[in-house]
This record gives sequence, C-alpha cells and structure tokens, in this order.
Amino acid sequence: MRSVCCALILFGHLVAQGVPLIERTVAETPPISLKSVAKLNVATIPECSALWASPSQPGLFWTLSDSGAKPRISAIHADGTFVKTAQGLWTGVDLKGATNADWEALTGDASGRMIVADVGNNVSRRKELALYVFQEPKVGTTEITDFKKYVFGWPDQTAFPDPELAHDCEAIFSFQGKIYLLTKHRRDTLTELWRVELPATGTRAVLTKISQFNAHGMVTDASLSPDGRRLAVLTYRMLWVFEMPAQGEDFFSGRAWAAPLSPPLFSWQVEGCAWFDDQTLLLGSEQGDLFKISQVELTEIK
Repeated sequence: MRSVCCALILFGHLVAQGVPLIERTVAETPPISLKSVAKLNVATIPECSALWASPSQPGLFWTLSDSGAKPRISAIHADGTFVKTAQGLWTGVDLKGATNADWEALTGDASGRMIVADVGNNVSRRKELALYVFQEPKVGTTEITDFKKYVFGWPDQTAFPDPELAHDCEAIFSFQGKIYLLTKHRRDTLTELWRVELPATGTRAVLTKISQFNAHGMVTDASLSPDGRRLAVLTYRMLWVFEMPAQGEDFFSGRAWAAPLSPPLFSWQVEGCAWFDDQTLLLGSEQGDLFKISQVELTEIK
C-alpha cells in the first residue's frame, strides 16, 4: 500500500510539473568496479567536480573545484598531469572578478565557447545562479578577464530552501548550439532537463523545462561525445549513455545503455564525466581519482 501511495504522489507531482517523465527498464547486472587509472594533484585541484574534453586542443580535459575554491579552471591530461610549458607547469586559469559560490559543471562547443556553471545549490537556498561564458583559453593562459556572466533562478522554485531539495544542479552540456542543465534531486531519483537561452542583450538567462527522467540516483555530470551522437549522464552509482535524436529534444527515449558503478570506498564522489574518445569515458572523483570506462561495458536497455 505504501508503494502505491508513493507512486500516486509521484504521479500527481509529475502532472503538476506539466512535462513528460521518461522511465527506462534496467536489468539487474553486477556493478562495474571502477579502478583508478590516474591521480590528480589535490593540492591544486582540491575537488574534481566536473570534466570536459576540449574539442580544439586534443588531449586536454578541463576541470574545476566547487564551493570555497578559487574561481579557477584547470586543464589536465587523461593521466592527471598538467601541461608543461616553457614557463613550467600550466596549473590553472583564473576568472578575474568571478565568484565561485558553488561551481559544479562546465561545458563548451566547437565554436570555442566555454561555459562554467555556478549552479551548486545543495539545500536549495540560492535564489540566483550563474553561467560564465568566455572563449576557451589556450595553453599557457593564466587569467581571463573577458567573460560574460548570465544569471537566473529556477522558474518553478517558490520556497527557499525548497523542502523537496529538487533545485540542485551539477550537470551542463551543449547540443546543436543549445545549452542544457540536468538537476540533482536529494529526495527522489529524478532529474529534470532544462534548456537555457542566453539573451542577446542583458544578463538574465531564460530557462524552459523540457522533460524529466528517472536517473536512478543523483545526477553529478553529463557529457556529449565528440561526434555529437551520444550523451553520457553520470550519477554516483550509475552511468547512462543515450543515442541523441537527429532533431528535437527527446534525449532519453531512444537507444540507450546503462550500468551500475562501484567506485572505491574512499573515492565514492564520482562527479566528473568526459569522453576520452567516441567509445570511452573518463570519470573523476572529488577525492582525485580518474577512471576509464568503455561504452561496451554498459548493457543496452529497454
């Protein structure tokens, strides 16, 4: 009876949201045991909270640390090392004048645009979140001053803090020139897909809710493959890969693969996800471990 009541409450919530909920059936399979393939320098990158593969600088992966850290992004190799330059190791690029309230995600596109998402909202108290948009730095750059800051709030949030804790976010990706966010919920296993539109003038971004998906956990990152054909969605204990549609925004209903994950006990906060190549993903934990996982290790789902 309790499960029926919970289902009815959830159904009522979804109807009120006015967007479709996508559910996928995942077979019971043993979790993939993640083995560390590299270590990050945690003194320079205290908490790897995101990963993004540079499309213009092959072999570079951008990362950042979240709340309390400097407003800085760092480029690493897949083995966790920094880039060597004539001036020494290239350990980071500061966004001069920016604030790291809770940086949790980053993305970009082949045009050279890069986006840092200040969207962390652990207990759903924040009324204003931000996106920093700028040109992807080249090797050796140490500071960025030319960026645009866009602000927004969740259109459906009316209480601060939100008692449902459904307005946190740690995942952003860009697809066909558009920007998308995936929320991180703390009282259910759903994630909401939002499209972000940046204004031609002004600094207030506009958000539109597209759909909801049962991610079977809290979403911590998302990444589009280099060829633009697959979207990876990461939770602490699950990895999903979706074949992207030729058009439209129905990202979760097509061909898909998934697998449960078993990270090391002391490296459990897996919050970074980037494509190493078109078949392999690089994952990162806040504790500084990097992991590799091939799509062929995942199971195709219904």
